[in-house]
Amino acid sequence: MSGVGVVVLAAGLGTRMRSKLPKVLHPVCGAPMAWHVIAAARALEPATIVVVTGHEAERVEAALSPEGVTFVRQEVLDGTAGAVRRCREALAGCERVVVLNGDAPLIRGESLRALAAAADGRVLAFATCRVEEPRRLGRVLRGDDGEVRGVVEAADYEGPPGPAEINAGQYVFEAEWLWERLPGVPRSGTGEYYLTSLIGTAAAEGRPAGTVAIAADEALGVDDRVRLAEAERLMRRRVLERHMLAGVTVEDPESTFIDARARLSRDVTVLAGSRVEGASEVAEDAVIGPNTTLRHARIGRGSRVEASVVEDSTVGEGCRVGPFAHIRGGASVGDGCEVGNYAEIKNSRLGRGVKTHHFSYLGDAEVGDGTNIGAGTITCNFDGEAKHRTVIGRGVFVGSDTMLVAPVSLGDGAFTATGSVVTRDVAAGQSVRGVPAKPFERKERRQPSP
Repeated sequence: MSGVGVVVLAAGLGTRMRSKLPKVLHPVCGAPMAWHVIAAARALEPATIVVVTGHEAERVEAALSPEGVTFVRQEVLDGTAGAVRRCREALAGCERVVVLNGDAPLIRGESLRALAAAADGRVLAFATCRVEEPRRLGRVLRGDDGEVRGVVEAADYEGPPGPAEINAGQYVFEAEWLWERLPGVPRSGTGEYYLTSLIGTAAAEGRPAGTVAIAADEALGVDDRVRLAEAERLMRRRVLERHMLAGVTVEDPESTFIDARARLSRDVTVLAGSRVEGASEVAEDAVIGPNTTLRHARIGRGSRVEASVVEDSTVGEGCRVGPFAHIRGGASVGDGCEVGNYAEIKNSRLGRGVKTHHFSYLGDAEVGDGTNIGAGTITCNFDGEAKHRTVIGRGVFVGSDTMLVAPVSLGDGAFTATGSVVTRDVAAGQSVRGVPAKPFERKERRQPSP
């Protein structure tokens, strides 16, 4: 929609969360609550998205700045109308103003499009929902003709308890009408200015608000840890369904967690007990799990990662990782590699076809194509004060229990015997053994008789 500006309210204290973390930054499926609201707002193709910050403004702005939004500070937390009033300059030129709550992460883009359509020909429209118990939410008042007459806040309601239509807190305003009437919003008994009063203002002018009914989950406002857990549960199922409908096999949805920002291609299989966290990416035909965690990881086509952890690292195509492997710290594993049980790789690059099968540690290392890392091999990369790199060439055979004391390099085709402690560089094609390792002439293995 052209000429649309969006305001995301994210300035509140969130005292019921009882947390040092600002409420809108509490994660739901791996992303801050406000991130989900911003993502839904993009369905309107807005000209501008303004996030109103207040409490812990610097932290909120730092977390959301990658989203390309504009920030407006609400230095004095004087209510929702006060927050929107501060956005007038940032929304100059917008014909419609959409206002969303930053603590309602389950709102859907299609619901916002329906809400915008309901505002056609009206000065405002807002989302409503039928609930069994409104709790702290405002009730919608309608006249005999069905038109909205206003919203009564929970603190002012004196009628019987029970089911009611409530104001879900998402609005679309005609911009000119909004800016003219915001200065006239009365101060509430708590000293704040609320947007809900504009619903009554529109009705009094004979221009009642339009409404769109949304599902109860979309109306869920997260104001404590109980509702945060509920939002996580609902969003998790929504994310899993989105991936399954796009061609991802999820063996056991009840034990599988996929974050909202993760990207999985079709024909990926995620087995039970696995987590795909952060901005992880998994290519076609890969198998993740069982019991695997990917955290900001990239997994190539056709690779399998079983009962292992890959974080902040890349695994190439056609690899086999695990069980019980750990790849971390910006590591890069080339195509066709095999990383076996209890192998750890940190801040290292493995070329194509490298094999490191058992109980090994490669830290701050460069390993060439086709090299074999024997069981128990360790790169001794830390001297107590600084980290040092190990460079291993192509086609190297590193025998079991070899200690590579960095900084050290092994040339292409080098060989280390079992139990070697390598403290000096090994030339290409050279064989070494011992403690410390020294060159020796290695006999060619005799082929067995047929």
